Amino acid sequence: MLGRILIVDDRFASRLMLSALFGDAYYDVLQSDSEDDAILTARRDRPGIAVIADGLGGSGAADLCGQLRNDPKTSNILRIVMTDLPDPARIAMMIHAGADEVIARNCPDEEILARVRALVDHREKVASFHIRDTPIRPNSGLREEATAFAGFDAGAKVAIISSAPGTMRHWEDEIRKVTAPYGAPKITVLAPDSSVTCETDVLLIDAPSLGRDRTLRMVARITRRSDPRSMQVLVAAGPEDREVGLRALELGADSLLNLPFNAQEASARFSLLLRRKHEISELHARLRNGLESALTDPLTGLYNRRYALPRLDEFMGDVISRGCPAAVIMADLDRFKWVNDNFGHAAGDAVLAGVAKVMAQEAERIGFAARMGGEEFLVALPGCGRLAAAAVARRIRAAVEKQKIVVPGLSTTLSVTTSIGVAVAEAGRMTRGLSASEETASLLTRADRALYRAKRTGRNRVVSDLNLISRPVPTDTRKVSGM
Repeated sequence: MLGRILIVDDRFASRLMLSALFGDAYYDVLQSDSEDDAILTARRDRPGIAVIADGLGGSGAADLCGQLRNDPKTSNILRIVMTDLPDPARIAMMIHAGADEVIARNCPDEEILARVRALVDHREKVASFHIRDTPIRPNSGLREEATAFAGFDAGAKVAIISSAPGTMRHWEDEIRKVTAPYGAPKITVLAPDSSVTCETDVLLIDAPSLGRDRTLRMVARITRRSDPRSMQVLVAAGPEDREVGLRALELGADSLLNLPFNAQEASARFSLLLRRKHEISELHARLRNGLESALTDPLTGLYNRRYALPRLDEFMGDVISRGCPAAVIMADLDRFKWVNDNFGHAAGDAVLAGVAKVMAQEAERIGFAARMGGEEFLVALPGCGRLAAAAVARRIRAAVEKQKIVVPGLSTTLSVTTSIGVAVAEAGRMTRGLSASEETASLLTRADRALYRAKRTGRNRVVSDLNLISRPVPTDTRKVSGM
């Protein structure tokens, strides 16, 4: 629960101060005065955040971060270390041990709360892309020992924006020295007016050289991008830039880098932010794949009814608002049951996949194709009038009849035919007052009726919703056989 914070500190006065700070910010506060009690409380009460004193007795804050990270029951708790010794090397060590953030105790209350909010925002972003059957994994703890540097993934890209290129080159050199044994990220130093590409993983903004307004404008522009996989933003700010850093966090920056610059702390924060970005990217990819699976037919690869109907509503909305026509083609394979009965369901699947390929090839240039169920297919053609839609339908009918379908294990190929109904929505022929979804239903009904007429009048032909029957095909309409 992200609204619940566990304060872990063996100093009574310090616990009270932190409890008051977070309580006034409307967090539910729990307290522990030892490492053992913190583990028990975390496992029992499941707080969303643990704020741990760096000087905690026993094994210390670093060890507690590792225990919380490695315990499946507490691994999702955000781990924040409050330190009286904001030494860069110590901050780096805590991050490598599993801390999500290390904050100096002498930071203003507003900055402490802003840093915590930045972490909560990240966790909520993870939750927003979380697929229910995939457990959220801890997002920050490195898998190696507490003092080890885990290194960067191959191809990690870091951009530094500054008005002091000489100083930035020095930063770049220092970072390379620290990270060289473990795989340094690719670092690019950019001028303030340079554009930052979407391939950048972490953007470091040098606030002192850019100044307040330029820094905050840049943070706002980057963080307002709609891409959920967008870069992580790290703002370098010294004690004199606290107001800029605080405002940057409020605008959506992901973290602050303390100045004067230290390569160990910078590298640790890069590694931490890269892990967060990769977590978001991975969950977004899983969500996208899940949505695609829900909207496509696994056998044919075409869209399914769940995708097709809302898209047709959009096309009908265009017909209503812009006056452009839209057409649908409903196709049903002739005597498909005969294929399954005589050659088996594997042959039937091969036929469906082969016909789907024809549908997709005809639809991809204009609209989309979908399998509506069984052996029934739909081709949606936005912007198509009657003549164009009829031409597409005739090409589909001819291509399906001509196709020779190979079935594994069958010595002969199969050929099938299809009956097709065409319906067109035109602004001048629509019923006044109907909604887009009602127009979609009407259009599909007319296409179904045309398809039924094509079946009834001999199969293997195209019929439009105006009862214009294409020339009968002079072939055996019972043709579903091995060739």
